[in-house]
Amino acid sequence: MGKLVVGIDLETTGLSATDDRITEIGGALVDWDTQTPLKVMSTLVNPGRPIPEEITKLTDITDEMVDLYGKSEKVAFAELHDLMSYADYAAAFNGSRFDQPFYLAACARLKVEPSGIFWLDLSSDVKYPPEIKTRNLNHLASEFGFCNPFRHRSLFDVMTMFKIAKNYDLDSIIARAQEPTVYVQAMVDFNNNQKAKDFSFRWNPDQKKWWKAYKLSDYEAEKSLWQFTSRMLDGPLE
Repeated sequence: MGKLVVGIDLETTGLSATDDRITEIGGALVDWDTQTPLKVMSTLVNPGRPIPEEITKLTDITDEMVDLYGKSEKVAFAELHDLMSYADYAAAFNGSRFDQPFYLAACARLKVEPSGIFWLDLSSDVKYPPEIKTRNLNHLASEFGFCNPFRHRSLFDVMTMFKIAKNYDLDSIIARAQEPTVYVQAMVDFNNNQKAKDFSFRWNPDQKKWWKAYKLSDYEAEKSLWQFTSRMLDGPLE
């Protein structure tokens, strides 16, 4: 049997790991070498508060669904931790910015020890070819020739993530995950905005800055191509 990876996806009432709550947990334990699912979990979670209308439109998860079928966060997390206990690594798509902070916040609320498992973020720790610029999970699936039939439902998002990532070597993903991430501002004026856009820098309207997160090796490889100067930031501009 090869290395075991547990894929995790959380649906929530919003984007704040501190203020919002989990509404669904999906997890799948997969043998990476054979891409065989060995153990899965999928459960609605009762957040103990109304689900905002815009979230229901996105996920199709309703207050009635979590009232009827949702488990308590405590019970759901016990199941998740059991699944994680089998794995060598955890993986999530955009997990470093979303799923992992929500996971840690829930552990703190429940006063349970977080798993010490090493997390992989399959949106940034996979080195996708340069012609694939999207990092939206469902758009990325289409780049690989398939469709996620139930987007923003946890278990389906996990299996979509694995179907994409199976094209890549796990050891390379792990090595990339261990690289530092740097945050860079493109120093461009209004007339040269396109130069930043060409390298997928993102505009922060509050601070009026073009910025981008890079794995250190990507930054070293790409910076010689820029037609602008740059500076390092202390963290992401979000």
